[in-house]
Amino acid sequence: MKALLFRVPTVDDRSFRVQVDHDKHFYQRLHFHPEFQLTLIKEGAGTLVVGDRIDRFQPYDLVLLGANVPHVMLNDADYFQLDSTRQVMAYSFFFKESILGEIFIKSPELIHIAELLREATHGVRIRFSEPNSLTDRLEKINELRPFEQLMLLLNTLDTLTLTPDCERLSGTSYKNPNKPVDHQRLENVFNFILTNYANAITLDDIAGVANLTPHAFCRFLRVHTRKTFSQLLNEVRIEHACRLLKDSTQSVSQIAFSCGYANLSNFNRQFKQVTGMPPRDYLKKTN
Repeated sequence: MKALLFRVPTVDDRSFRVQVDHDKHFYQRLHFHPEFQLTLIKEGAGTLVVGDRIDRFQPYDLVLLGANVPHVMLNDADYFQLDSTRQVMAYSFFFKESILGEIFIKSPELIHIAELLREATHGVRIRFSEPNSLTDRLEKINELRPFEQLMLLLNTLDTLTLTPDCERLSGTSYKNPNKPVDHQRLENVFNFILTNYANAITLDDIAGVANLTPHAFCRFLRVHTRKTFSQLLNEVRIEHACRLLKDSTQSVSQIAFSCGYANLSNFNRQFKQVTGMPPRDYLKKTN
């Protein structure tokens, strides 16, 4: 099984790294790395997991992740079909907090960026509805000289601090990695749920995935995600239900069953608990 720690390739004479991903899908396992990550998603959609947050990602999301924040952008199932023509594209910076040394500490002009990087231990995001001057510049990241890339990074971080729509993603702050075995367990749990959410999953099933007793697993999950197993499973299922309500022609009952709910009333109850509204109201709002 691959280790959870993800090593970002470095450039020996650079204090940061730029990366353009253009592929059939994004890296599909929960992982973390010691670098900060700033990513603009140009193409691609699916389930976003950042710390204890499970949400949706879509084109023109701009995401900033702090060092060692567990995350994954898992594309929708149709990206993995053999005959799929769907693709993803993203533009990223990877950098250490020490990129500008003590300038962050001593320069009043950069205090707001230092504060943003502290907030990034939760993961933060801006959702742009359409391309703009900032996203246009990020899409040309590989055409810039290293100095221009650095200025673009600082300008983008500055924009994040000035945007009122910038949202915190995870309720839990991540600063340092825990034991590797704990990360591996958490990775296995998330990957199992994301793959099997449409099926019945018992507490014994998921505890077995983590190689723990049910009691020990419940405690482990609470410590690392601040959620119960049922909360985590319902959030994954409802996130997929929201996508189907927006993008498919299935009925509410069909969607409920396809997302793992054998009882429609339970689906309605869980949907309202996660989203704050019943499925039919959500459908009206999104359409």
